[in-house]
Amino acid sequence: MNRIGIDAGGSLTKIAYEENKRLRLKTYPSNQIDEVIQWLKSLAPEASLQVTGGRAEALKDNNAAISIFKEFECVIEGTKYLLMTENKLPETDYLLVNIGTGTSFFHKKERLSGTGVGGGLFTGLGAIIANTSNYHTLVDLASKGDRAKSDLMVSDIYQYNHSPIEASLTAANFGKDQLHPSVSTEDQLAALTQLIGETIVLLASAAAKSLGTKEIVMIGGALTGNPLLKQVIASFESMLDYNLTFLEKGSHAGAIGALYYGE
Repeated sequence: MNRIGIDAGGSLTKIAYEENKRLRLKTYPSNQIDEVIQWLKSLAPEASLQVTGGRAEALKDNNAAISIFKEFECVIEGTKYLLMTENKLPETDYLLVNIGTGTSFFHKKERLSGTGVGGGLFTGLGAIIANTSNYHTLVDLASKGDRAKSDLMVSDIYQYNHSPIEASLTAANFGKDQLHPSVSTEDQLAALTQLIGETIVLLASAAAKSLGTKEIVMIGGALTGNPLLKQVIASFESMLDYNLTFLEKGSHAGAIGALYYGE
């Protein structure tokens, strides 16, 4: 293990390295950076660290053999690598959407825009709703909820008349009485996941349309082990006319880009 790629993000620290010619991936919460440092010291004390992300400097004082790379470039290069190795490269231009603590939109080598709606919103509001900020616990609770008990649906408004738009769409996120005893924590977390997914999809589809492409590639730590968020995002694919690609290792695109960026 001569070289390690690290993406020290706001919520998660992602690690990529090669072992026996195979790509290995690890993830730590970013508030456990001391554990990352201990892992590096015990298993790879001589390795060269190639680091990116907003918290990259936190590793600098603990290892002399460190190089810091620009985050956006690492994300873009790591995504290209994964599109090729996973055999999912679109035939035309694509919009890259990175759903991390927040969400960024990229085209070719340029960051177009971003939003604070992402994994940080999920854990932040999730802590208020469920009294825990543990990502995996929140994801599990959300998967058991019924967001229609928390969201005001178009079908709720047009109960007695024909709806002019799809009845299953959201009329107002969290629009129902949140104090009603029938609304559970799980329902509210499912509604929160829906809000995040809807917002990202609407912004992404508008950005893709402005670029003249229907191809959207989704990556980022907020998609890790979160099938409900993927489901929300994918549910609009035919309605908004885009082609969606999820990458199996997309959560580690930045770390993978950092790993290979200096070659």
